Amino acid sequence: MTLTPCPNRSALLLSTLISLLLFCSSSRASFPVAVADKPSSELAEVAWQSNNSSASWSDSRAKSAGILRQVLLQFPPNLRRAGPQTPHNFSAILEKLQLPLVARHPQDSQWIPMLASRWRLNEKADRLYFELDADARWSDGVAVTTDDIRFTMQFLGNPATAANWQAEQLQRLVKQLEIFDQQRFAFVLHQPASAATINELASLRPFAAHIYRNANGWPKSFNWYPEPTTGPYYLAQISHNAHIVLRKTSDWWGLNKTYFKHRFNVRRINLRMPDNNHPAIDLLERGELDTMTLNNPENWQSARMTQLSQNKRIDRIQYYHQAPLPMNGLLLNADNPLLKKSAQRRAVLNAVDLERAVTSLNGAVKLQPYFNPVGGKKSAETDSAASSLPAALTLLYSNNQDLSFLNFLQQQAVSAGLNLHLENVSPEVLRSALASADYDLVWLSFTAPLNSDGFLSLFQPDKGQILIAGKKIGQLLAKTDKNPDQQAAQTEQILLDEAIFSYGYGFPYSRSANWQWVKLPELPGTRISSDLFDPFDPVTGGLFWIDRKQRADILAQPERAKNSDSQPNINIQYRLNPIQP
Repeated sequence: MTLTPCPNRSALLLSTLISLLLFCSSSRASFPVAVADKPSSELAEVAWQSNNSSASWSDSRAKSAGILRQVLLQFPPNLRRAGPQTPHNFSAILEKLQLPLVARHPQDSQWIPMLASRWRLNEKADRLYFELDADARWSDGVAVTTDDIRFTMQFLGNPATAANWQAEQLQRLVKQLEIFDQQRFAFVLHQPASAATINELASLRPFAAHIYRNANGWPKSFNWYPEPTTGPYYLAQISHNAHIVLRKTSDWWGLNKTYFKHRFNVRRINLRMPDNNHPAIDLLERGELDTMTLNNPENWQSARMTQLSQNKRIDRIQYYHQAPLPMNGLLLNADNPLLKKSAQRRAVLNAVDLERAVTSLNGAVKLQPYFNPVGGKKSAETDSAASSLPAALTLLYSNNQDLSFLNFLQQQAVSAGLNLHLENVSPEVLRSALASADYDLVWLSFTAPLNSDGFLSLFQPDKGQILIAGKKIGQLLAKTDKNPDQQAAQTEQILLDEAIFSYGYGFPYSRSANWQWVKLPELPGTRISSDLFDPFDPVTGGLFWIDRKQRADILAQPERAKNSDSQPNINIQYRLNPIQP
């Protein structure tokens, strides 16, 4: 039997969970899954699978050299992947520095080796086997073994680690961990594997047992300790509120593996904090940044960026992709006296008019329901009269990337008779307001799509760091099916039907600027590349390279030739909707 998920469940990416709700500050749960040592003779009948035949997506012309300079918009509160104050703004990079066990090929979606070289799902679909690559090493040179897998289970399940949410997820999926030898192990599952189960466990990124086994002073003593990595880069230098430097591991073990060849080409990555004296666009102009993301419409369309692309050898690219879009949307507090009635909430949604606001963003799309794509009953409009509209409300948000969109909502609300005050608060203040139901409106903005478990955990105490509480929500969600397969879709539909939540917007493309010495493959990215200049992602990252000679030549004479084309490159190969701009 091949490693194929049951078709009746949707796929789930653990990286999504990691970037959103991976670790919880609660310490009440433990991880009771048994660990059993088994003789390797039990593997005699296992017909192992691997895959080195899918097409590579790198470029053989890539040159392995150079330094990549990118911007770091916020300095992290720590460098830990677990424990208090995680996840945070740097968590996604910390996770990408570690390889998953296996991953999906970005073009044909077949399983491909990563940290594990072979795998197998048994005929009953209740045991998932993995064999770690014998060459796998941590960046400090220590071999990656099943001792790290064993320890990771214990570490995440230890209440002192404060990784309660992930521990509960593993407990829900795994009945027992079986260790056969230094390379081979199996997850014994509670029930036949679904697509979600396979993706979660395949995406496990272990912790280094030799580092964390005696974690005295956890978590404080590990706040700024750069843990060893299994991927090509490791944290080499940290200058607080200034920069973070990552270096390529010397003789990285994966360098010549099939799906890592000609990737991760730069030898060093400098992440620099901009400041009032050195804003990011100034750093780009001076060549102190090599690339810059432009997903903010103001950046892409600004006169300054247009001028730079016309006068300097800086290119712009808009790349359509098919990666799932991050989740965001407007949450209304049904416990607030001004929003207690559904008519009041619908009136607010009509006033801000999310549909029209999305059309104001060039190329944006309105997000559709994640868990009930066919849709349920439509929200009633009969009780949304203007007389139900409150006079004034406050909208809390914490992500400045959404500000231009929220300003447009504010303008539309004023036109409809609603004074909408925007208040920028820290993530901590936002979480507190959500947990205590002390808000009018909140703009929820996640860095990745939510899977069903992550979505449900938003409304379940002690399940994750973000809790959306409230008496009305509790009453409504108490009516949902206890079957988790149905509960997410039912919960989503209730929130939409009751006008408690409305989905926001997303961009089905990435936008960026780069100096011409940064080279992309002929096909700039993959079907699911949401950032062409991501140096870290194990599947889609590290496809570009630096031409050091051209860099020196360009910096000596950075002006663009009079007849060179400064128009943005619009790559539509993976555009789903042919009428999109």
